[in-house]
Amino acid sequence: MAVEPKYRRIADALAERIRAGDFGADGALPPQRVLSDEYSVTLMTLRQALKALQDDGLIEQRAGRGTFVVPPEVAHDQANLRSLADELNTQGVPLRTEVLDVQTGKLPREVAIELGMPAEAPALRLERLRSVRGIPLLHQISWVPQPWAEAIAEVDFRVTPLYGAIGEATGTHPERAEEALTAEALTAGLAGLTSTAEGRPALVMRRTTFDGTGRAYVVDTATILDERLRIVTDRRTSEVTHTWRFG
Repeated sequence: MAVEPKYRRIADALAERIRAGDFGADGALPPQRVLSDEYSVTLMTLRQALKALQDDGLIEQRAGRGTFVVPPEVAHDQANLRSLADELNTQGVPLRTEVLDVQTGKLPREVAIELGMPAEAPALRLERLRSVRGIPLLHQISWVPQPWAEAIAEVDFRVTPLYGAIGEATGTHPERAEEALTAEALTAGLAGLTSTAEGRPALVMRRTTFDGTGRAYVVDTATILDERLRIVTDRRTSEVTHTWRFG
């Protein structure tokens, strides 16, 4: 059996770290000398490993700045009602979900209006941060009223998508959704999640999802945190398709 070259083993190890998001939000790899010492190899061997990663499309050299992870292309087909997590799972993109807060609260007035329910009715409030390779992409706040809220109160939303959890627990599935996209100033709290400036423009998508009977049962607010995540429209005579792309 042929022995795998040392540079290839290092390239594979670095690729795993890239997929795990170990190189932070800016995707900068440590200097070559640091990496060569870490893996106990010569600079020549380390550079062979980096070239292999570059050939695989995982990293890029930026003149005068260093070596950086190539952001993955993330596409979210808005022509269907699948969640972002479901979309990325089908593409093999490792989406990380961090639950920032989950609690039972009272519906804000504007959310209650969207749901057609009384203000301050009890509901589940779910706040999540969605990242790819350590890069924060979306901040989401979702409101789920009763009776759906009670059915998903014990779900671990780090690993289970919201709509999947509701469907499994109650048999309720999305039939249609109303969405509005606006540009808003990034709040101090959200700027802190991305180490960027408060007040910079950010796209905010608000979505109300309805079941097959026309009942609204989820209201989402999603703030796009990274300017590399774009919404692209493909217009044809017979159809219009919207996708989200990252990179």
